[in-house]
Amino acid sequence: MFRSPSLVHALLVLAAAASIYLVVRELRRTYVSQWRLFAPGAMAMVAATGLMLLQVGGGQARWPFAVAMVAGAVIGIVRGMMLEVHHDLYHPQIIISRTARISLLLVALVVGACVAVEIAGAFAGPSLDKIRYWAALTAVVGAVAMLGRALMLTIRLHRHA
Repeated sequence: MFRSPSLVHALLVLAAAASIYLVVRELRRTYVSQWRLFAPGAMAMVAATGLMLLQVGGGQARWPFAVAMVAGAVIGIVRGMMLEVHHDLYHPQIIISRTARISLLLVALVVGACVAVEIAGAFAGPSLDKIRYWAALTAVVGAVAMLGRALMLTIRLHRHA
């Protein structure tokens, strides 16, 4: 496991920042395209995958990350089923409540915070290894939940078209 910040950490910061930026852009729009649904989750997944690989490379077991992926998928699919979907003549429209907007933004911010924990843990040394591990698990749940939400919304948009 990396004990000091590295280029990998810089890439994780870029991916988390891109995820947050894309979520903010998505929340401002009424009409969405499919790539805009998947883009924030994809960037969050890049960050989460990096965190996961740092942990697995450091000797952590892989199965907790598989469980985290399943939990994130279930959360995202359920969340995607709860949002309203409408169609006008030209574009699909997703009606997102204020609470749903805030929760999506919070998930992206949590992934960013998990990256910050990883970098802080790299400065602190082995004393924060357990926290870095839980941050990686949390990031995986959040990123997969974002992708599961996007997948369910895409399926629902195509079913009603």
